[in-house]
Amino acid sequence: MQLPSLEITSQFGKIGIRSYDAVLEIRQPPADMKIRQPLPDVTITKTNSKLEIDQSEAFADANLKPLHRWIKERAQQAKQVVLQDIAQEAREGSRLMKIESKTNAIAQIAKEQSEPAYKQPNIAFIPESPLKVKFHYTPSKISIHVGEYEPKIAVKVNKPIIKYRPGDVQVYLRQKPSIEFSARTTYDRTI
Repeated sequence: MQLPSLEITSQFGKIGIRSYDAVLEIRQPPADMKIRQPLPDVTITKTNSKLEIDQSEAFADANLKPLHRWIKERAQQAKQVVLQDIAQEAREGSRLMKIESKTNAIAQIAKEQSEPAYKQPNIAFIPESPLKVKFHYTPSKISIHVGEYEPKIAVKVNKPIIKYRPGDVQVYLRQKPSIEFSARTTYDRTI
């Protein structure tokens, strides 16, 4: 007896997916910057220093004095000499008045006046002291004035450069689905 049989062959469909990543490029150009610093105005003022040297006392030691000082000192010395001579005359007069004391006053006075006074040799330094030269120093004064100027800054900002390529997903049919039917007739021998 003939038995019909049905054969079914099927194949599943397959899909494929292709994906492309998105690409983002960002480039930031540096800003254009210009800085200008004006030079400061510097003003320096200086007074002159002054050195004063007073040598009048050192010159006085060498007997190099101004005329008015020399006259004044000579007048003072003359007054002292006159007073000393008056005192000497008074002492000699007192000695002569005391004749009763049996001293030989006239001979002694004559001897004292006839013998010159012994003068001691001496070495002198002129000026007698270095402190007789006087120094007075007035230092100079320095004044510094600086006029400052702010720096001039100019900035030009550059926008970023952005490049974007979007990503993509592609879905495609990699294998088509199929179904096949076939009929066969088979003989059954057992009957």
